[in-house]
Amino acid sequence: MSAPVDDAARALLENALADDALVRDPAPQLTRGARVAVYGAGNVGRDVARVLRAAGIVVEHFIDGRAASLRTVEGRPVLPPDAAVEPSLPVVIGVFNREADPRTIHEIARRAGAAEVIDFLALHAKFADALGDRYWLVSQPTLRRQTQAMRDGLDRWCDAASRAHYAGLLAYRLTGNPTHLPDPLDGIPYRPDDLPLPDGRARFVDGGAFDGDTLRAWLDAALDVERYWGFEPDPENFTALSQWWHERLAAGSAYTLERAALGRRDGTVQFEAGAGEASRVASGGLGQTVRLCTIDSVLQDERPTEIKLDIEGAELDALEGARRTILRAKPRLAICAYHRADHLWSIAAWIEALQAGYTLHLRPHAHSEFDTVMYALPPEQH
Repeated sequence: MSAPVDDAARALLENALADDALVRDPAPQLTRGARVAVYGAGNVGRDVARVLRAAGIVVEHFIDGRAASLRTVEGRPVLPPDAAVEPSLPVVIGVFNREADPRTIHEIARRAGAAEVIDFLALHAKFADALGDRYWLVSQPTLRRQTQAMRDGLDRWCDAASRAHYAGLLAYRLTGNPTHLPDPLDGIPYRPDDLPLPDGRARFVDGGAFDGDTLRAWLDAALDVERYWGFEPDPENFTALSQWWHERLAAGSAYTLERAALGRRDGTVQFEAGAGEASRVASGGLGQTVRLCTIDSVLQDERPTEIKLDIEGAELDALEGARRTILRAKPRLAICAYHRADHLWSIAAWIEALQAGYTLHLRPHAHSEFDTVMYALPPEQH
């Protein structure tokens, strides 16, 4: 595939790779006996506070928009974001989710008087073992072992916006500087306005259907869906999906609902249920047994127009289990690329290796790299 010439994206990536501060000396302010405030009093913020205390660092207070209702967390006061911050007190960001923009949090903390703001990525680089891998966020040594793969990945993208997004996302991972993060795109889920769409009625494979949220948004936007295959292994999510489907759609509509996980083979797998949209295949072999199937085995000779996968890190396995369907039908692909660190480049590499004429595009749909999606467009949609 040919990629547009874009020296700015290449320069940004190379400069970020050359910046080794997060490897050499991340968050140097965080030494034993230091005093800090933690921005965020939710689960991540509490994890951060525990890690800091274990390192002998004093958490003076939390900062959170829910201060009026929380008041205290783990014995420490919770102050609102607009409360004045003691200038000598570094603010450590303890927020990591799709709704929170790190750039905005930095600005809020500085407006409140903080002279130093420590991004969650800098904190993670210092305490990677204690905080653990979180979606795409891994230790700096683990990330930087993939330097050549990251470089190679830049030239797979087929438009300048994708290259800029890719370089910016990696620059944030490598430096912890949130100004590199791209702005999320709004709009209909998995249908970004600036990419071509399939002609005619949709025949939609929904991998990680959750409670039907994607299809619901499509129907609310008056998209015409002729055929639907929904795959959801979590029992609570599947029940919600089934109930909504039968309440919303007329009897006899063409559909298949499978309470199953997607993978590269048919069988069973252990699954961590009950976590809502974050339910996933169990990495340690613990959990409840659920059916595992492939898209190829369920669809047989069907010809979907679109396949979406948001399955908490199992995307590459599910793609392998859809290989025949993809090569036969050439559907448009929308594959989440943020659940694992390497997915930002390895999913695109898998599609490229098919040699099926797809063009590859990257679009961010939430903050902090969450909901980053790789779109593969078949030849007729170029």
